[in-house]
Amino acid sequence: MERSDILSGTPDSFEIEFKGGRSALYSNPRGIPLKAGDHAIVEVERGKDIGLVVREGAVASVKLRGGGPQGLILRLATRDDKSHLEELRDKELEAHRICQQCIGRQNLPMKLVDVEWQFDGNKIRFYFTSDRRVDFRKLVRDLAGIFKTRIEMRQIGVRDEARRIGGYGRCGRYYCCRGVIGDFDPVTLKMVKEQHLAPGSPKISGGCGRLMCCLRYERSFYSESLNEFPKVGTRIDLGDGTRKVTGVDIFHRTVTLEDSEREAVKVAIEDYRQGRLTSEDAESSYTDTESVFEEAMPGRGDAKSERKDAGSGRGDAKSERKDAGSGRGDAKSERKDAGSVRGDAKSERKDAGSVRGDTKAGRRDSPRRPRGSSRRNRRRKKEKDAT
Repeated sequence: MERSDILSGTPDSFEIEFKGGRSALYSNPRGIPLKAGDHAIVEVERGKDIGLVVREGAVASVKLRGGGPQGLILRLATRDDKSHLEELRDKELEAHRICQQCIGRQNLPMKLVDVEWQFDGNKIRFYFTSDRRVDFRKLVRDLAGIFKTRIEMRQIGVRDEARRIGGYGRCGRYYCCRGVIGDFDPVTLKMVKEQHLAPGSPKISGGCGRLMCCLRYERSFYSESLNEFPKVGTRIDLGDGTRKVTGVDIFHRTVTLEDSEREAVKVAIEDYRQGRLTSEDAESSYTDTESVFEEAMPGRGDAKSERKDAGSGRGDAKSERKDAGSGRGDAKSERKDAGSVRGDAKSERKDAGSVRGDTKAGRRDSPRRPRGSSRRNRRRKKEKDAT
């Protein structure tokens, strides 16, 4: 292939991506043959910088809706340029450590996110986040005295912080803000409600703590799919009463209905349009399945009757055990009668004891001669005889 053919087919603009996902559109007036994945040296405001070619032509222009090109593509990066880029990455780590120490000494309310050193060394950008406005003039003077170059402090938001740091979402893919989204369009709670998601659920928040960016570019799919479904709250009369639509599932194509007693049932969208709860095809297929199953297993009824007969045999054995138990009950009643006879004899002995007790009580109740009276009589008699 001739060089003239390559130049004639080269796009006139490319999207160049720099560190942290920062990208811009650059023109290619010299017709330099570039493709996605190449490194290129571009012209910036104060010198030169190096970036990665990610898109070309009209695709890049549509994605970057920020107007025209911001500079020119100077040349294709060489091997020495790539080696110098690796050296800059090591210097950025050192600059990050020094800046963090300066922030700590000055006790500034800011969080340092990233450091980006321009390719020609004419400028260093420090990206930080903060909840309020920060006076970093003294910090800039200190950093300029250390690095002997131009210092730029840039305050960014939490979404930009997530883009610069990068990471993986719940879906297992790289952050949308770093890959497929160019500009941060607002994501609202209205989009959450349109997709039938819980507004307070933590699953709809991204790594930045804000609503996930994918909620916005998935909105068109949900809007088109929900056009064929009824709105939540719609009421329909299905013959057995009025039911209310409480939920829809666009993936399984079902509608959830509730009756007056709040009993829910899921109906296919096709059955909902026909005004029925179940599909006739589903009922017929269910009946056919039952008949086929019975034909495939004809011995199920015989086995069941055999189990029933075996159960009746167990019932006869149980009745026999019951009769044996009644015999034991008769023996028990006989022992009970013998016990009652012994109880009568015992009561008779008790009555006899009571008679003896009465006789004893009578003897106890009869008047007794006082003890000592016979002794006095004998003493008196002796005294009388002595006189």
